[in-house]
Amino acid sequence: MFLIFIFIISLSGPAHGQSAEFHGSATVQFLETMQHSQHIKLIQPLHFTDSGGDTWTTEANQVIPLNLLTDEIRLTRPLPSPFEYLKTMILFHGQVEGGRSDWRRTQAIIYEALIAEGMQEHWAKMIYAAVRAEGWRWEPLESSCFAMCHASSPSLRWRPLPDYEQLRHTLDWILIEFPSLPEIDERVEALITHTGPHIFGQ
Repeated sequence: MFLIFIFIISLSGPAHGQSAEFHGSATVQFLETMQHSQHIKLIQPLHFTDSGGDTWTTEANQVIPLNLLTDEIRLTRPLPSPFEYLKTMILFHGQVEGGRSDWRRTQAIIYEALIAEGMQEHWAKMIYAAVRAEGWRWEPLESSCFAMCHASSPSLRWRPLPDYEQLRHTLDWILIEFPSLPEIDERVEALITHTGPHIFGQ
């Protein structure tokens, strides 16, 4: 048995005064099934143009989890509801599932995507830091790694393991000190204890 709850939501228009922006609208179907608990299905493609002018697309019909962060962070820190940055979740998970972009570039645009979606800067920096610390990483499908050693694999992705106690302190530090993105990157990089099981492309 399974249940499907369908809600059609229009998520349209860029945030005012931002160089990075989402385009058009996204229509999503909320899923609650045995296979996909708390997921959404994207009915129409979602497009985002970053501050460098590159456009990122999450294709239609992708099934996407309604979480960008792991429980270790979501359940221990009062962060905004995922529904407040739904388009950013669609953007990020679309790149994870598509496997064609570079995970470093994808993580780098999370902050400006959150800002474009209307998130306040301190929340955007906290969510950005968490994604940098524990977010999915993957090997692009066109990379030599697939051709040489993982040709039979449909995808290759992993999560790093941060020191969660230090990550929680880092989120508090962001809230109090309001550091720059380079300062956040440096601090987050230092608290990652294991970059993941994949040898290449770390």
